[in-house]
Amino acid sequence: MQTLIKRSQKQVFLIILCCGFAPSGFVASCSATAPKEAGKINASPVETCLAKRGALILDDDGSLQRGGKVVAKFAGTATVRAAAGLWNRTEDGNAWRSTWKPGMGHTPVASYHGIPANDVIIEVTFRYGEMTESWHHQCFRIAVDDRPNITGHIVSAWANPNNDFIEQGFLLQHIRKQKNKTIIEDLLLDQQPLQIKTGPWYTAVLEVVGEEALFRMGNHVAHAKAEQIGMPKNLVSLTMGTTWHEISRVRIWKATANPNWPSTKEKTLNARSDFVPHVHEYDRDQKTEH
Repeated sequence: MQTLIKRSQKQVFLIILCCGFAPSGFVASCSATAPKEAGKINASPVETCLAKRGALILDDDGSLQRGGKVVAKFAGTATVRAAAGLWNRTEDGNAWRSTWKPGMGHTPVASYHGIPANDVIIEVTFRYGEMTESWHHQCFRIAVDDRPNITGHIVSAWANPNNDFIEQGFLLQHIRKQKNKTIIEDLLLDQQPLQIKTGPWYTAVLEVVGEEALFRMGNHVAHAKAEQIGMPKNLVSLTMGTTWHEISRVRIWKATANPNWPSTKEKTLNARSDFVPHVHEYDRDQKTEH
């Protein structure tokens, strides 16, 4: 039975971490799609590093209706629900734009249910909208969960320019809560610098294999290894900020360990910023996700 973590208590957990902010072209065989290529709906998948692609679980090109009570169903068991926030198809294609206004509750979330794999590769092509209101913020998160067994997120991968719900930057986090939202365990696994522009398309890739996770977007890299990452998973969710954001494509694959990772890992991560994983003590009492 899990025990509640006190802020003053030092927690011992098994973590090995390597993380980095890599220069352009950091590994030719393991580089993310440049923003100018990311908006192409027929673009080839981003080359992987930690993981090797297995069966395709879903390819969401935006052609299926979603939003509110409408659930889009893919082949197999996968579905997507976009109930939080407002979601509308863009006029110039099948991209979906999320919007939000004060009083709407949770910020926009698209949840992909029925993901039959613990080891996954998640690739999302999206862009940040401009901030024109005082309550606007830009935020993008991929979370991998096991609902309803666990409240919280086994892995949260944040590309967060300015949302104050959590630290800004390129982050990896693990957080679990009691059903009443009391925190059981909150670990900040990685925090790296983040520079983004409003408008260009980005492709973010989260690779999860065993107890290891690698998150990349352009030249940004975050990496962590922790026993908590290996917990069972059945759900992938995408969380956006309060200004408009657009998603043009989501692809999820089953994954296996990439046999080339041991030989490419050091080169991939050699420009990393030092980071020591720790129990996360960010003050959420005065923060909201809206």
